[in-house]
Amino acid sequence: MNDDFGSKKIEQSWEPGTLDATRKAIGPIDKEEAARMTKLLGGEILQEKSAPIDYSAFPQKDRHYSHRAKGKTASDVAAMAESSASTASSPAKKSPSAQDVKKGDKYGYVPKTARRVEENGLPEIPAKERSLMDKLMMSEDYKIKPNFGIFNFVRYFKKNGTEVLRPDYISYELKNHLDHYQSFITAVKSLIQISPESYKSKIVSSQETKFKFLRTVGSWTMKSLKFLVLELQEHPGEVTVAMTSQVVKTFYRDLLKIYYIGENSIPAFFKEIYSDLVKYPKSDQQKLVMLSKQGITEWLYIYTKIIRGMYPLLMRLCSPKFEHFPAFFTAETANILAFLGISKFDIILPEKKEDPNIARQKAEEERRQKEEERKKNSPEFQRGKKTEVVDAGIKLLERLFPDAGFSKLETMPDLYPYFQPIYEFRDGYNILSPQNPMQVVVTLLKIIEDLFQGCRNIVFTEEDDGTQIKNKKRTDKLSLALNEWTVYREELFEKKYSGELCDFVNQQYSQGDFKNSLFGKKLLTSILWQTKYNFLPHYEFEQLLLEKPVNEDKYMPLCMRTDFLRQTLTSLSREIDRQAPSKGSVLGISNPWEKYEFDIPNPVSKRLDVLLGRKNRESAATNANLIKYAMCIVSVLDWWINNQESPAYSSGSESIYRISEKDGGPVFSVPVRNDQNRLFAENVKAAAKKQTENS
Repeated sequence: MNDDFGSKKIEQSWEPGTLDATRKAIGPIDKEEAARMTKLLGGEILQEKSAPIDYSAFPQKDRHYSHRAKGKTASDVAAMAESSASTASSPAKKSPSAQDVKKGDKYGYVPKTARRVEENGLPEIPAKERSLMDKLMMSEDYKIKPNFGIFNFVRYFKKNGTEVLRPDYISYELKNHLDHYQSFITAVKSLIQISPESYKSKIVSSQETKFKFLRTVGSWTMKSLKFLVLELQEHPGEVTVAMTSQVVKTFYRDLLKIYYIGENSIPAFFKEIYSDLVKYPKSDQQKLVMLSKQGITEWLYIYTKIIRGMYPLLMRLCSPKFEHFPAFFTAETANILAFLGISKFDIILPEKKEDPNIARQKAEEERRQKEEERKKNSPEFQRGKKTEVVDAGIKLLERLFPDAGFSKLETMPDLYPYFQPIYEFRDGYNILSPQNPMQVVVTLLKIIEDLFQGCRNIVFTEEDDGTQIKNKKRTDKLSLALNEWTVYREELFEKKYSGELCDFVNQQYSQGDFKNSLFGKKLLTSILWQTKYNFLPHYEFEQLLLEKPVNEDKYMPLCMRTDFLRQTLTSLSREIDRQAPSKGSVLGISNPWEKYEFDIPNPVSKRLDVLLGRKNRESAATNANLIKYAMCIVSVLDWWINNQESPAYSSGSESIYRISEKDGGPVFSVPVRNDQNRLFAENVKAAAKKQTENS
């Protein structure tokens, strides 16, 4: 085989740079001319020797040293941390041969082509983006540039007039920024300074985000920034956006390093640092509180007034397009870093660390969910549930008011003839139809109102003041519920509901077709919506008009308050039953075993005195039994209004007032009864006789 086709080693005889020098001496020639010269001159083409490698241009190997922080100041601690982590944070930054190389240097990187610069010294950007940035700087939120309103066109008549900033912004705003910035740095450095030596060691070497934050801010200085701001303040009326470049760079070069930690994370760091330092025996708690509050307060100013408040300037100086805050700092990160001359390794990012309390919190959440589920399925915690307590309440009502009709509520008995002589209700109650569930609601409201007159003399403790039912959504209180109970009858029923119902019935009586008129429909619609809003939440009716009235009543809806009272009284009753054998103290009540007191006797109190033998020495007429009786009757009302399957929702909305069977007109009254007291006395005697026979 011919040796010409074998591998041939080419000798490297030329010194580095010889060929490049020869090409420059010959000058530019095309390929054909080069081929002719090669053929004419002949000879052998040799290669250059390799250039020597400059090892100093390579990044230094990461090394970590442990430092003692004893006797060091805040600046010393930050400097120690910076020196120990400088190589790891930015490998090429600390190498002069890598940092200072220019375009075309032997070992440098060729940077991207920079954007063209306008005459005013700012990067050239599209007119639309420039206009958006300009408007943002003139807006009330930022007030960086002057806003002359309709006369803004005059800015174009002056050189760089569109880029001039407000003199007040330079003279006052920047001064305030400096003061708060200085105060923030001082607070952090002071925390480092008063930290024990062991904690300073953590600040130097720990990789936790809060310690990175401390040593980063601890390394900041104000000297160059103050000088730059003072230079601008010499001629505040002539400062343009381009002239603020160095001030903006200096602010954001530091602040961007901690910005991505998060607005809320830095205040949390101050609280954590306070909690760490206050545990040390010789810690100055008062000073720690002062510095922590100062740090949090100044950070909030820095975030809102400097980072956010100056971002339009930063955007105009480095970004080719408009972005809103805070999206700008994520969409334009590369341009921002390039403008500030820092790398991504200089930025502190929040750590995704697992909280050691997560497992405990999850277990607590599961336990709470199970407890809520148990309560949800438990009858006493189900709103409107028909339970044994409701049955006991109905029997109690029948004992208090024999033959009133409570034992047959499903038939919608007429309660007016029985209760009107007892309570003497105002006009409106008399025209309620027996098929109108409001008749039962109003009657029960009055009976419970009588019971609550005695409950007001019971001394309830704070434990029972709405806190026994551990539900975060509940904001009601027992004392408030007792005091406001009368408003449902006096305000919402007698003044509003009854007033409009009487107007409607009177008009219908005088004008037979009033209910079909527009005003009649509005009045009737208002009455029906009041029923749903204030008394019966599941009440359904045919809406006569499209407009829906707004519920402007300031009181808690009856359905919610009744449910709260039922749950609270149920909890108290269970505590009473638990302590009944020993007559011990009851959580939530100071005087459960004392006799109840009614300031003014009423129909319910008189009947209870008889049933419970108040005049006897060993009487059952105690506060404990009063609470249990109130619980039973409140449970009846809760079932009536909150249970969609209760008889209250079995009848329609057509018969809300009494109608004559003869002519179909309104009926304003029916004969009342006068046998209530006799029936009660006979019922008591019969019960006593039965008890004697059984004993």
